[in-house]
Amino acid sequence: MSQSSEDVAAACLEQVFELFPSAKAQGLKCTWSNVVKLGQSLYRESPGMDVYRPTQKTPISNFFLAGSYTYQDYIDSMEGATKSGLACADVIIADTPRLAREKAAKKEAVV
Repeated sequence: MSQSSEDVAAACLEQVFELFPSAKAQGLKCTWSNVVKLGQSLYRESPGMDVYRPTQKTPISNFFLAGSYTYQDYIDSMEGATKSGLACADVIIADTPRLAREKAAKKEAVV
């Protein structure tokens, strides 16, 4: 919190260049940035509240959820959103055979 917004933006850009070392990425310039500093920006999780957070698979066929609000270990954060997206992809992949069967059954019913 003590760093200036410019220093935070510069550190983020430096990290981007480390993560994406290609010549194309190295030539990129940041034309705009905004740093929001909120000391209490993450929600505090209370014991027993996880049961109210939705999982990635829903009771609705072919409808899945991803986001920091879903059930995963890093509540309301970018890490949580990323982990949730990966978990959602895993659920979709696992559910693909069932979805394919449903699609084939619908196609047969139309013909």
